[in-house]
Amino acid sequence: FITTLEERGFPNSSPLTGVVDNGTFVNNAEISPELGFSRDGLLTDRAKRRKYGLSPELRPPTRDDERGRAKNMLRHDSDWVDADLTVSTDADQTAIAPGLTVSDVVQGDRRTVHFLSDAPINHFFSIQSARYQVQRAKYRDVDLAVYYDASYPQNVPRMLRAMQTSLEAFEEKLGPYQFHQARILSFPAYADFAQSFANTVPYSENLGFIVHHTDPGKVDFVTYVTAHEIAHQWWGHQLVPSEQQGATMLVESFAQYSALLVMERMYGKEQVRRFTKYELDEYLKSRGSDAREEQPLGRVENQSYVHYPKGTLVMYWLRELVGEDVVNRSLRQLLAEHGLRPAPYANTNDFFRGPAHEAAIDDLFERITLYDVKAKRALATRLPSGHWQLTLDVEARKLYADGHGKETEAPLDEPFDFGVFTTEPGKEGFVAASVLLAERHPLTSGASRFVFETESEPRLSNSLTVTTERKILGVNYATDAETYERTTIERRRLGYF
Repeated sequence: FITTLEERGFPNSSPLTGVVDNGTFVNNAEISPELGFSRDGLLTDRAKRRKYGLSPELRPPTRDDERGRAKNMLRHDSDWVDADLTVSTDADQTAIAPGLTVSDVVQGDRRTVHFLSDAPINHFFSIQSARYQVQRAKYRDVDLAVYYDASYPQNVPRMLRAMQTSLEAFEEKLGPYQFHQARILSFPAYADFAQSFANTVPYSENLGFIVHHTDPGKVDFVTYVTAHEIAHQWWGHQLVPSEQQGATMLVESFAQYSALLVMERMYGKEQVRRFTKYELDEYLKSRGSDAREEQPLGRVENQSYVHYPKGTLVMYWLRELVGEDVVNRSLRQLLAEHGLRPAPYANTNDFFRGPAHEAAIDDLFERITLYDVKAKRALATRLPSGHWQLTLDVEARKLYADGHGKETEAPLDEPFDFGVFTTEPGKEGFVAASVLLAERHPLTSGASRFVFETESEPRLSNSLTVTTERKILGVNYATDAETYERTTIERRRLGYF
């Protein structure tokens, strides 16, 4: 077949921005056919579907419908393929497609580059061409490169470091990387995203290249997004899930968790705490804006506020609850059994195995579980020894919500992490030394009292807060005397269990 992708005339809106003078970025769906019938062209507007007597929503097969394992979430007409791509572009531009460069020939005003995949890839690829600058690095036998415009080189070393650290962490914890190259390529800011294709990551200049990360107290999103996209070389380019409920958990939530491992390795838990606070807020504020029924994470139906922020928090707390080795072993086993395999494809049932922690798995993945925790009173008294005794009165509730937001209270008897800090976690100035105490205690429904002892004097602050990232209950004490008392001024509902 022959395909022509071009724009004729001047459209009133949504011009073609994939093919441009400098910075072309197209994917296979724009230039090659797909055999069979795709639901992508069907009506999605709920009101219009009702108008024509259709079901309000197009929903995937349920997780329990085994017929759904016959098709993967990317496309129905193929799975793993060997790619043989030849790209012709202007002589002064660099063309990139997935695979190893077999030949690169310039004749007259044209450059022709031939690429062959060195491992099976999804029938899902991109082609890019621009007047690129390039910086290179190595990770073992993997060639790393960032292709970018000469006007914005500042984040390129940061991206290369993130790529090296990601490959190191993921090979150690998940299994081997299947390619001999990994590349990031900038594209114009007509769009604002990064996307992982086989060994190739198109990355919007607006998202990653013109950002100036100069505040060490803020999350380094350039590194985080880089780690997330490299993680997709395992979650999406080794493990391709079925098209059933829960598919995006296996791709996006696992990539989020994997990226957190990189951030923790590079920046420590303080920056991870800042990110999880951001994710918690994103999930809670997004829950009420979805016209569809909210699904538990294990049955998510491509709902981004569930598989991104909630998935991040659930996976990170699961690691805290059962241990990183247990989580990573389950992920490695999932990849070993289903990675680079044809149908039947994996679903989230394949991750939930074994009798251990069944109640926790149910709350994390099978239900929409909320925690409503508030500090009613805090009292600090200086002891004769010079230490400080801290008394904290807490009220707590656990709630289950259905997909429409109706909540039902449930008994609470679970471990919570308690922390005493000199600076509120996630805020500017919070470092490891800000933690005066960190302990895990069971928390039950209703009122509870906890007594702690710290060596250091609590520092001056403006408020008493209860912080809840990673299911942690912390108190940042306010004092201007040896004995003080404050009432709760912040109440935050947890929504990620």
